[in-house]
Amino acid sequence: MFNTLGNLWQQGMDVVLPPSCPVCDAYLPRGSGGALCAACYGQLPWWNSTQLLPPPLPRSLASFRAPLLYEGPLREMILAFKFADATHLAPLLARLLYPALAGLPPAVLVPVPMHRAALRARTYNQAALLAQQLAKLSGLPCEVLALSRIRIGEAQHNLTRAGRLRLTKQSFACTSALQGKTVVLIDDIFTTGATLGACAGALKAAGVVAVHGLTLAYTPPGT
Repeated sequence: MFNTLGNLWQQGMDVVLPPSCPVCDAYLPRGSGGALCAACYGQLPWWNSTQLLPPPLPRSLASFRAPLLYEGPLREMILAFKFADATHLAPLLARLLYPALAGLPPAVLVPVPMHRAALRARTYNQAALLAQQLAKLSGLPCEVLALSRIRIGEAQHNLTRAGRLRLTKQSFACTSALQGKTVVLIDDIFTTGATLGACAGALKAAGVVAVHGLTLAYTPPGT
């Protein structure tokens, strides 16, 4: 019954407010809300790791995956999602991320945390929203509070690559009992790997068997 009512409500909303592409605002067919238009989807910068080599990984990470590069329409969506309260993009971005889970062992999804002061300012953690939506798609457990950020510094998008590497040392702590578990660490962007590496180090110190990094986008060196 509730599904029927929900479908009817969505159909009514599609008539009153036709769905539009979150990147270019082009109108979409009815029932396709929360999707990209064909033109913007065709411009998504899928990462081909056989043509563009992956980055060197911190020793604490068993592997790293990202389906896309941080450019084009994806960059616009991530910036809006991260800094402009566009939390409605979380389901769409999680659907883009979901196929990258294929082949990884069963694991607990853990988002990269924000410091409590930064979280108060932004009011939400975009990595946590991604992890929660990914848990719905995959059926994997999600531990949003498994990690905490215990040090805060300058926003990483303002730092050089060397500055990012210095910033994240001893910045995170594991606050959940995950001994003997495998973890997939979720974030929006991989640039230097410093944040994922520091988080993975805290998880490994708490007894996690293996940590795999999974982000929506990868920023190649020099971009």
